[in-house]
Amino acid sequence: MEPEEHILSDFEVELDPANRNLRFVNFIVDRLLFYFVAKGVNMLWGNYLVIAMYNETYNTRLIASALVGLFQYALFMGVTEALFKGKTLGKVFTGTRAVNPDGSPISAKTALLRGLCRMVPFEAFSAFSGSWPRPWHDKWTDTYVIVEKTSVTRG
Repeated sequence: MEPEEHILSDFEVELDPANRNLRFVNFIVDRLLFYFVAKGVNMLWGNYLVIAMYNETYNTRLIASALVGLFQYALFMGVTEALFKGKTLGKVFTGTRAVNPDGSPISAKTALLRGLCRMVPFEAFSAFSGSWPRPWHDKWTDTYVIVEKTSVTRG
C-alpha cells in the first residue's frame, strides 16, 4: 500500500522577511499602544501596588515596577499575537505577520512564548544583528516576521 501524500506537499512557500524599517515601525506602534493600555490598567490597580509597597525602599519599588512593566509588555504582546494569529497593531499597519518557518500561522503557545522572550533585558537591540532583522524572540521560538503581500505562505 502506497503512503498517502499530503495535499500541500507540492505547495511552495516563499517567505519575504520584513526589513529593519518595518520591524522598527512595528516596535514603535506596538510600544505606543502598550503604553496607553498599560496606563489604563495601572490606573485601575496601580493604587493597590503602591499601598502594598508603601513600606518598601525606593530601590525595591523601582525594581518591582520595572519587573511588572516587563511582564505586562510580554503578556500584552503574547496575547495580542495569540488572538490575532501572529499580528499586532504594528504588524497590521505595516502589512507583516509572524509565522512558522513553513509559512503557517503561529500557535497561541508560540505567540505567548514570543511575548515572554521579550522580557529578556536588551532583547529589542538583538534586531540590529545580522544581515536582516531576526531578534531573539524570533530565533528562540523559530518564527519569522514576513511581509504578507510578497510572501507565499500556507494556511
